[in-house]
This record gives sequence, C-alpha cells and structure tokens, in this order.
Amino acid sequence: MIRFLVAIPLILHGLANLGGALAFAGKPPDGFKARPSIISPKLQMHSTIGRIWGVVWLLSALTLVSAGLAAIFQRDSWLILSILGSGLSFAAIAPWWNTVPPGARFGAIFDLVTLLILLSPVSAWLNTAILAT
Repeated sequence: MIRFLVAIPLILHGLANLGGALAFAGKPPDGFKARPSIISPKLQMHSTIGRIWGVVWLLSALTLVSAGLAAIFQRDSWLILSILGSGLSFAAIAPWWNTVPPGARFGAIFDLVTLLILLSPVSAWLNTAILAT
C-alpha cells in the first residue's frame, strides 16, 4: 500500500512536468507568462537556452514517472530515480519562477519536500516499506 502512496504523486508530478516541457517548446499553455528567467532578463522561454530548458522539464517528467513505476513494481531504482527526478524538476522550475503558473510553484515545493525526505534517514524505512512484498 505504501508504494502506491509514494508512486502516485511521483507519477502525477511527472505528468504535470510534461506541461512545462511543452510550454518551452512552443506557445505557453494557460498560466505560463512570457517573462524572463530570474537568472537574466535576456533569458526568455523561447530563446535557444529557454527551449533547451524544456529538455530539462522533459527529463524530469520521464524520470519521475519512471520512479513511480519503479516503486509500484518494487524496483530498487525507485529511490535514485525519485531523487534525480525531483532534483531535475526543481532545477527546471526555479529559474523560471516568474514565468510558471502557481501549480508549478507548488511542484517546486513538492520537489524540495521529496528531496528532504529521500535524503534523510526516513528514506531507509521508506525503501524497506516499498520493497517489502
């Protein structure tokens, strides 16, 4: 049961990150604003670097969905994929804080909480609970 409580939010968050990948690839969906990155006023979503940033969103989406599936199927890789996916997701969202919709900001908080949990001693208990048959 615990594996589903962990896996479902990871998968949903990964699917939500697909919206970010699409936003940087073309016309932003509702909620995204055509504002520059907080890194530099010259860095826009549809600049070359902005479009490349869409790849980071896509990688985070694929990694988080893979992490959730790995948890469901009780694979050891779920933990490292979750850490990697959350890190990529936060890295995708944070520089574009002025651009992303409120849901993505909530996603960044989700990423930080996930990283805090998975990089703490709690992760050993969680790993055991997920991998137990």
